[in-house]
Amino acid sequence: MTTTADNSTSLSFLQSASLPSLLRERIEYMILNGELVAGQRINELALAQRFGTSRSPIREACRQLEQAGLVEVIKNRGVFVRSVDLEQALDIYEIRGALAQLAGGLIAKRATVEDVAELRTMVAHMEQLVENGDVEEYYRQNIAFHVRLVNCARNKRLSEMLQGTDKELHLYRHRSLVQPEGVNLSNKEHSEIVEAVAARDVERTERAFKRHVLNGMDRAVAAISTDKGKTAAR
Repeated sequence: MTTTADNSTSLSFLQSASLPSLLRERIEYMILNGELVAGQRINELALAQRFGTSRSPIREACRQLEQAGLVEVIKNRGVFVRSVDLEQALDIYEIRGALAQLAGGLIAKRATVEDVAELRTMVAHMEQLVENGDVEEYYRQNIAFHVRLVNCARNKRLSEMLQGTDKELHLYRHRSLVQPEGVNLSNKEHSEIVEAVAARDVERTERAFKRHVLNGMDRAVAAISTDKGKTAAR
């Protein structure tokens, strides 16, 4: 009898412990897919009703997202999707560039033939999206490509760090990839990285991946400058 009670208690604990993490993933998905945008207030009650839960696990999920740099808590106002300004974005890009160089070398050494084949397929799919002008779907596939690429390094901690910077930059850079020229250049750089990996060229892969990140920074900054110019002209 005691064992049954203990098992029931353990199961209940595991379910309650995992719920905030599951909700964090769902809310993070909403942020990364643009359903929740930078600067938007997160309505805990609406999310609780949507997911059929109380506000407590929603609140804990938001705390996890705050630690991940995706939301911020403003005293007496609530929880908001984080807005990343230019200075913050440049800092993150510098860190991401260094991590990309490190990852590039490991990827060139550790990627399998199957990895390379899948990466090539993803690049080809994104090329079709470029031709079709589907930049929003391209952006989603771009995120998936980077996750798949970095996982080829076979270094879980490095993958977590790079994916963390990627998610933070999402709050800033999405506008830089909604330009046709941006997606076209981005995917050409993807292809260069994959072919460097296929050649098992460590230094070339390091350079290609780091250059891709820093070129992405330049595109993001240029896109913001363009947006400001258009706004001023109105």
